[in-house]
Amino acid sequence: MQTNHMSADHFTERTSEPEAMRRVLSLIVVIVTFLFFAPHTAQAVAGDLDPRFGSGGMVQTDFSGGDDYGFGVKVQSDGKTVVVGESGVYPLFHSALTRYTRNGTLDQTFGIGGKVVATLDPGGDGSTAIAFQPDGKIVTAGSVIHNNFVVAFVTARFNPDGSLDQTFGTNGSVQTTFGDAAAEGNDVVLQGDGKIIVVGFTGAGSYSSLNNFALVRSNSDGSLDQSFGAGGKVKSASGVATSAVLQADGKIVVGGTYDTGSSNGFMVARYNSNGTLDGTFGNAGVTKTAIGSGDAFSFGIGLLSDGRIVVGGYSATIQDHDFTVACYNANGTLDQTFGSGGIATTDFSGGTDDIAYALAVQRDNKIVLGGRSGDYPTFNFAVARYTSTGQLDQTFGTGGKVLTAVSNDSNGYALTIAGSKITLAGAVANSQSPFDFGVARYLAR
Repeated sequence: MQTNHMSADHFTERTSEPEAMRRVLSLIVVIVTFLFFAPHTAQAVAGDLDPRFGSGGMVQTDFSGGDDYGFGVKVQSDGKTVVVGESGVYPLFHSALTRYTRNGTLDQTFGIGGKVVATLDPGGDGSTAIAFQPDGKIVTAGSVIHNNFVVAFVTARFNPDGSLDQTFGTNGSVQTTFGDAAAEGNDVVLQGDGKIIVVGFTGAGSYSSLNNFALVRSNSDGSLDQSFGAGGKVKSASGVATSAVLQADGKIVVGGTYDTGSSNGFMVARYNSNGTLDGTFGNAGVTKTAIGSGDAFSFGIGLLSDGRIVVGGYSATIQDHDFTVACYNANGTLDQTFGSGGIATTDFSGGTDDIAYALAVQRDNKIVLGGRSGDYPTFNFAVARYTSTGQLDQTFGTGGKVLTAVSNDSNGYALTIAGSKITLAGAVANSQSPFDFGVARYLAR
C-alpha cells in the first residue's frame, strides 16, 4: 500500500490565494472572539488573600487540643513565617512557636513537625513578641504567668531548629522582675550590637492604675546590661508599655497606655540609649493623648521615613470601639496634618466592635493596622490601611478595609510586613479545640 506524503510547501502551492486569505481571516475572528468573550480571571489587588499561602491564604494550627494563641509574628529572610504565643489548658500555659514554609505548610525542620512548646517556667509562661538575630536565632519576649497573673518578664532564645539555645541565660531563658507584684513583657527589639531590649510594665497588675513603663536590656548572652538604667532595668512613666521601636540614632520609642483612674489614653515615651527619658520629647520625655470621651488603648508603634511616629490601637465610641491611629512629630507633639488633628479612626461596618492589636509601616509609609471586627461572639480578622496623611487607602481592600473569616471567631493579635505581603496572626476558634493559631497572608500591592 502506498502512503501519500505531502509537504507543507506542496499544500501551499495547491491552495488558492483567496482560500488561504479566508482561512487566515477566520482564524483571526476566532482568536478575537475568544479574547473578548472568554471569562477573565480577576486581577489580584492589594488586600486580597495570598492564594499561594496555606488554604486560600489562611492557615490554622492546633498544638494539643487545648487553647493555642498566636501573639507575635515575623517573617525570616528566607520567607519562612514564625508565629509565637502560648499553648495549654487554663490556667497552665507555656510558650509556643510554629514555623511555616513560604507556602504556609508547617516546616518539618523546626521543632516537632513545625511546632515547639517550651516550658520556660514550670508554673506557666507565654510569649508575645519575636525578633530574629542575624545568625538566624529567634528571640522571644513574654511573661511568667502563675494562675493567670503575670509575675515576671521572660526572654528566651531559640536555635534555628526550634531548640532552646543553652548559651543564653539559664537553659535558654532569663526572667526579670522589678520588685513589684506584677511584671509583664510585651515587645522585644534588637540593637545592632546584639543587645536585647524588652518593654512592658511593672506594678500592681494588668487592670490597675498603679503601673509603670518598664524596660530591660540584656547583653547577647542574656545577662543584664549594667550600662542601661539601674543594673539593666528601667522603671518610669506611669502606664503600661505594649510596643517599641528603635530610631536610627539609638533612641528607644515606646508606645502604650496611661490610666487616669477613670479613663485610658495613648501614651508614648522616648528614651536615650542609656535608659534615661529623652527630655527633648513631649513633656520630659512623655506624651499623652486622650481620644474622644472614652477609653483608648495602644498596642502597636512604627516610624515613618520622615521621623514621625505612629501609634495604633482602638478607642471607645458611643456604641463600641473603632480602630485608631495617632501620629506624632519627632518632638512628641501631635501631627495636626494627619487624619483629624493627629488622629484617624475607622469603623468597619456600622457599630461593630473594631479592635486593633497591631501596627506595621510599609516601605512606602502606608500604615497598616490589624485586629478583629464583629460583635460578640463572632469576630473576623480585620485589616485597615492608611496613607501617611491618615486617610484610608482606597487602593486596599474595600475602601481601605479587609475582613476575613478564618473561623466563626477570628482574632488578629500580631502583624508584620515582608516584601509585598502582609501577615496577620492570632487565635481562631476550632470545633475540635477552643482556639488554634490562625494566620492569614494578604497582598500588599
